[in-house]
Amino acid sequence: MLSKNAILASDDRNVKTVSVPEWGGDVCIRVLNGIERSQFETMFTEKKVDLFKVRFVACSLCDERGSRLFSDNEVEALGEKSAGVINRLFDVCWEHSSLSQEAVDEAGKD
Repeated sequence: MLSKNAILASDDRNVKTVSVPEWGGDVCIRVLNGIERSQFETMFTEKKVDLFKVRFVACSLCDERGSRLFSDNEVEALGEKSAGVINRLFDVCWEHSSLSQEAVDEAGKD
C-alpha cells in the first residue's frame, strides 16, 4: 500500500512535447493538477468561458520540468497569438489532461 507521503511525492504530471511550426519549434504541455482541473470544470458549469481556450492553454504550457510558462496575468498576451494555433493546442492539451469532448460541447451551449 502507498503511504500519504509516497502519493504526495510521486511525479504524475506527465509532460508532452508538441510541434508548433507557426512558432518555429516545439512546446511542452503538462497535465493539469486536480485543483486546476476543478477550476476549469467550475468555469464550464457556471458558463464563465471568457478566454476559456486561451486560459486552458496558458495553464498547460510548461517547461521541460512541468513549470508553467504563462501566469494568469499573461493570458491576454498569449491570446494575441493565432487563433488556429491556440485552438489546435487547446485540443491537444484538453486530451492530454483526459477531459472529455462532451465537456467542450457543453461549454459552447447557452
